[in-house]
Amino acid sequence: MHVLAEQCPWYVAGPLLALLVIGLRWCGNLHLGALGSFVAAESWIARPRGLPSWRVFFFVGTIAGGVAYALATGALHATFADGAFDEMGLVAGRGLAARAALLAGAGVLIGFGARTAGGCTSGHGVCGVAQLSAGSIASTATFVMVAVLVARLLPIAALGVAR
Repeated sequence: MHVLAEQCPWYVAGPLLALLVIGLRWCGNLHLGALGSFVAAESWIARPRGLPSWRVFFFVGTIAGGVAYALATGALHATFADGAFDEMGLVAGRGLAARAALLAGAGVLIGFGARTAGGCTSGHGVCGVAQLSAGSIASTATFVMVAVLVARLLPIAALGVAR
């Protein structure tokens, strides 16, 4: 499986994503977004009526595709390590409860931001910006600025030094 061992080049992934977005828009006036797919999957699981929508399949396929890739390349290694969070000492040695709390807090913040912005980074950044939506451009700029700010400030808060 050497073909799966490398990241898909941008010049292949970009046009494929563009074709998917254009196809969805052209065929059904639909937007591509991870949050919408998650919400659709959650709703269908809560009340399964008939066949699930394409968004449910997209959500499940995203997860299944990641797992299949990890299995095919031998990169699936279950661990409770948090990478950079361990290096910064944010959760290192504090046990599973601290890691779970950190992940839950991050999930709440991401969910709050996505709901407040009316969509997630993929929906606004890929579909909304392509349509020159002022709201999507503002949301995407906000997502990026907050991500850069957190990436710069978190190590300072955790270690007392800039990385």
